[in-house]
Amino acid sequence: METIETERMARYFMYIALVNAFAAAIFTTPILVPTFGIPLIAGIFPGTWMLIAYLAFLAVGVMGMVGWAAMYYLASHLLEKKKTSKIFAIMHLVIVEVSVYGFAALMSAAGWVGGQALRQGLAVAAVGFLIEWLILPTGAFVALVVLGQVLGILNMLRTIRSKTAKTMPA
Repeated sequence: METIETERMARYFMYIALVNAFAAAIFTTPILVPTFGIPLIAGIFPGTWMLIAYLAFLAVGVMGMVGWAAMYYLASHLLEKKKTSKIFAIMHLVIVEVSVYGFAALMSAAGWVGGQALRQGLAVAAVGFLIEWLILPTGAFVALVVLGQVLGILNMLRTIRSKTAKTMPA
């Protein structure tokens, strides 16, 4: 099976964490525009979905990626596991990254659309119907995040259990 250096994967996860941290900073800028009324929307259902999406993005997209970077780095340096499965590691990174943006975007959209509708006087039942089409795709992206994390865990366990050739002292 084709392999990749664990330290390289640590760098990839760290770069992604930095990109996601920058994106999270960009996502907060609409709060600074008073006419958007985001604090008013975020205080009621379904506007709270925006807050949950943001916190989940920070937890999984930023801190989770930092955690995986640390795992790969520690596997390389503490456990001397210099190689890992390239396909599992890349699949892990890509699936989690795409799906974290997917669920955060869809949950934020549901919160924004629903919150604006409530502010304009629509009934809660009508708002629920209005955002209903966003619910299943959001759940699918959450399931993909879980799948990506499971791939990462399996890859890390496989990497830790792999036999590495010991270098002979000179």
